Amino acid sequence: MLVTGLGWMFGKDFPLVSLTFVKGITALQLLERMGVDAATVAVRDQEAFHDEFGSLLFDMDAYVVSAGRWGDWAWVWEHSSWRCVEGTQLLCDVSAGTVAVVLHFSGGPAEFRYAEDGRLLSAFSWEATTELTDLVGGTPSRFDSELRKHGADPVAGDYGPLGPRELYLRLAEGLGIGLALDDLVTEPVLSAQLTPP
Repeated sequence: MLVTGLGWMFGKDFPLVSLTFVKGITALQLLERMGVDAATVAVRDQEAFHDEFGSLLFDMDAYVVSAGRWGDWAWVWEHSSWRCVEGTQLLCDVSAGTVAVVLHFSGGPAEFRYAEDGRLLSAFSWEATTELTDLVGGTPSRFDSELRKHGADPVAGDYGPLGPRELYLRLAEGLGIGLALDDLVTEPVLSAQLTPP
């Protein structure tokens, strides 16, 4: 059964979610914008992916990724790196001429970043606090109405009834972003290694 959107991720305990979404380009174009090693790009089924990259999935210097498209959005899942949150330049680069979103969750931290046409406009981070903090951005109030719709109070820094992960997932869904669960567990998709920075 094809499960899409991002709702299937609510409440799931993933060890690492490091996703970059870009609107209006292909998955291969997104990989190229992220600096993929072209020699490693191929459509692999899940068995071939694990045969080739399984031993590298927890090596943070391996830069293993999978990629696909859902609706208008291309996505890249970084299985063994955090390039999407190591700085803002990569996000700004991949958003050239379009819109890009980063969702990052690890054991504790959670981040949401939004960029348009090479500029970071809004970024939220949660690290072991219950405060909603806008990190940086040209339009820090860009998502205030969406935050309030989900019970958060951006002025008071209160997440409301949702935790940061679910709140950030709902912000992304509100932009039309999704990801098919089957693309992660059963379907062949593009996969590769990014070139080390």
